[in-house]
Amino acid sequence: MRLDELFPSAAAHLPSTEVSDSALAEPQGVVQVASLLQRRQRELLQSPFLMAEFSHALLTDIQALETGPAIAAPARPVLAMLVCWTPARQGFDHTQPLEMWRWLHSALGAPVSVEAGEATADIEPLVQALRDPVWAPTATGALLLLAPVLFYLNNNAHSADELAAALWPTVVDACRVRLATGDVHVVEAATQVVKYLVWKKHREEACALGHALERLLYADPQHPLAGGIAVLLAGESPAISHKDPMVIARWALATVPLNPFAALSLTTTLSVRMAAAERAAFFPTVLSQLRDVAALVSQETDPAQLSRDRGVLLSMQNPLVHTLLNEGPHENLRQWLSAWRGVPPEDARDDQCLLLANAGSRVWYRPGTAPDPDDDASLIRLTSAMNKALGRALVTRAMSDTALTTPATGRTSREHADALEAALRAHLDVADLAAFARKENAAAFVSMLPSLTPLQGLLARQGGPVLPISVSLRPPLADRSVRRVQMWCGDAPYAQAEAAVLQTVFTYAGIQCDVVGHDGVTRQRFLDAYSSDDYDVIWVAAHGHHPLLRPDDSAVVLTSTEQVFLQDLTAAPVPSTSRRRLLVLNTCDSAAANAQGPYDDFGLGRSIAGPGQAVIGHLWPVSGGAAVVFGALLAIELADGSTFADAFATALCALQENWSALAKRLGDRGIGAAIAEALQDFQTPCLLDWASPAFLE
Repeated sequence: MRLDELFPSAAAHLPSTEVSDSALAEPQGVVQVASLLQRRQRELLQSPFLMAEFSHALLTDIQALETGPAIAAPARPVLAMLVCWTPARQGFDHTQPLEMWRWLHSALGAPVSVEAGEATADIEPLVQALRDPVWAPTATGALLLLAPVLFYLNNNAHSADELAAALWPTVVDACRVRLATGDVHVVEAATQVVKYLVWKKHREEACALGHALERLLYADPQHPLAGGIAVLLAGESPAISHKDPMVIARWALATVPLNPFAALSLTTTLSVRMAAAERAAFFPTVLSQLRDVAALVSQETDPAQLSRDRGVLLSMQNPLVHTLLNEGPHENLRQWLSAWRGVPPEDARDDQCLLLANAGSRVWYRPGTAPDPDDDASLIRLTSAMNKALGRALVTRAMSDTALTTPATGRTSREHADALEAALRAHLDVADLAAFARKENAAAFVSMLPSLTPLQGLLARQGGPVLPISVSLRPPLADRSVRRVQMWCGDAPYAQAEAAVLQTVFTYAGIQCDVVGHDGVTRQRFLDAYSSDDYDVIWVAAHGHHPLLRPDDSAVVLTSTEQVFLQDLTAAPVPSTSRRRLLVLNTCDSAAANAQGPYDDFGLGRSIAGPGQAVIGHLWPVSGGAAVVFGALLAIELADGSTFADAFATALCALQENWSALAKRLGDRGIGAAIAEALQDFQTPCLLDWASPAFLE
């Protein structure tokens, strides 16, 4: 039988290689067939779309195989796992939880398409294969290949909980038996499942596997994964090793060939466990290593992957970040964050920026007040409320979710807005944050919170201060004086009304306002204007596109036929001048970010804000009326000569006023007629309307 005949759906990508008619009747034949298929997958890696399409077609054919004398029943689950391993491993290597989730569930259930928001897994065929004495070794080996993906998802993305709960005993038993061989796949599976065992409080099993890893580490310090083993054992508290974790860390730093990431992790672990005075003296060493690693990360040319890599680096360093946050003053923390972001010391901000981070029970920003990191109730409540109100599928630890994504619409729900506001206020003490920001004379926030947290909107509701969110961690240039504004009028509701408002407000103030109407809007024309130095403010009134399962494909939808993708904006240069300009993306989701990685750092506004360009956008889909009313308030403040940040803060605070006061404020500026219909739609605003704007720098 030929390979392309065995898998007809994938035949276009397969050679006409002959395989035995009984190749799928016994384990060795299945491994040989899988090896041929994996070789073809690797050849297609340079074209991820084709590789995924090929793998999906193979799975469809595997499901259609009729079992009998020539095809053993266990061959199907084993072959499916081996086929899914290559794309799942790609997701693992590039820290893409969605890809890991997709291919893990495809291996244990029906093939999952890229657009799927949910999936089911049926492990019974795998269980039967594991019970078959002939097939058990091969089935176990296939499971161990996928185990790092499964337990990474559960440990870091808090997903696939039912699968992890069902399969961990098999993985642990297999690791115990095979770990002494030093097989890298077994070691990798063991290091991931140990973290799961610690989290789930399976203390006896965690220690047994930890001791086995410790023996392997000391017996073979040259092992390819020795650094990873050392990082795991040194970082666990209470210890899962016989030796003290600090002893392991120091020994590994002196003995084991370490890549820069492992060396930094071990150095960080030592630092966190030191007394405050010793840590302060040791901090320059940590900072130097961090800068070296950040320089390596910064070599990544794909902005999306660069964001994911930075997120991984941040997650590795979380214990030290929280230690520095709790100690205060924050000079060391500021230096650490700048180094992490790849900002040279001479280019780093040196003004007072407040760091906000989640720490289980609440948002944390005051030194010396670390909350209980194991109290997840508040965060679970907030995540659930965000999912309901914002149409998201976020997952946090301890939520009973078996998939990384659940059906997510991306549409806001006003009926859940009040519950979201209540959950936000329970998780973030807004009044205390406002008081602390004033006391510290803070200039900006550095937020490690989920990007959907409407930090500035909540503070505006409180009466301020509404501070910028520093995403670049570089000092902003002085603002340009607003003399020339270019407004792009797309297909969004009320876009024409917004154009009329801007022309009235800016022209009356003596500011040139050029409107690019629908007929003149093209992607290339926008990018040319974006890269030029002609305007002090570029303003877009259009739709925004933020696909939840493919957030890297976000775009500003100028018209039904013209859109500017996130990759277009990150590739386009911002004109280099001594002053910064303002980009207003009065569109849905323009301040949102990819929420599926370790850190929300990649999105339309977040990826292009920096010293030379401030960006104002929206955190989620916003109604046309709310967008135009906010835009009018912002234009008024800019026309009156306020700085970009002050104009945003004043406009956002004014957006909280009652309807009558708003109507009078806008009517007094001569734009009442132009904005009347939009203002009518804004009569009963909720959090979804008044909290979505964000200012990024």
